[in-house]
Amino acid sequence: MKKLITLGLLLTSGLFMTARAEYIWKAGYVVLNSGDTVKGEVRYNTKKEIDLYSKVQIKLSETEKKSYNPDKIKSYGYEEVKFVTRKIGGELAFVKVLTAGRINIFEFQYELQRGGDIVVEKEYFIENTDKKADEPQKLKTAKFKKIVAELMADHTELVERIQAEDKKYELSDCQEIAEEYNEWVASQKGN
Repeated sequence: MKKLITLGLLLTSGLFMTARAEYIWKAGYVVLNSGDTVKGEVRYNTKKEIDLYSKVQIKLSETEKKSYNPDKIKSYGYEEVKFVTRKIGGELAFVKVLTAGRINIFEFQYELQRGGDIVVEKEYFIENTDKKADEPQKLKTAKFKKIVAELMADHTELVERIQAEDKKYELSDCQEIAEEYNEWVASQKGN
């Protein structure tokens, strides 16, 4: 009987340790709406990244932690990952920055019930920071040529090249073109 109780305790403590191991802390920061930066460690759930799209918790010391919703901060980040606050579907949310510059591409994740399962869906958004809009535009790869013509019109060479191509765009293609455009914008500032 003692062996069964001991084995049960070991299994229970093992499960508890596994559940606790889902959360880790990564060196990071939060930029408040006031513009002030708060440094600390950002809580990261290794098994459920979607948490990062609705709230962020930062550890300021071993005893002090703060949580922020998108209405309280402009952005936050850890390592090479950055999230910013944007309106998605009329509500403030955190979106992950995939490409940054004059043209930004963002990833947004949300949960959806499909049948008896809850699944995580991803959507992508694009914005031109020079063209003020309430919300970033949904990035539909099937309509990417139109988006390029709209948001990157000042780079006529790039727009003409994209319009002449006969290909289906994937997200990675969209990111490459946005990065090329952002590099072009940076080079124009130097002239």
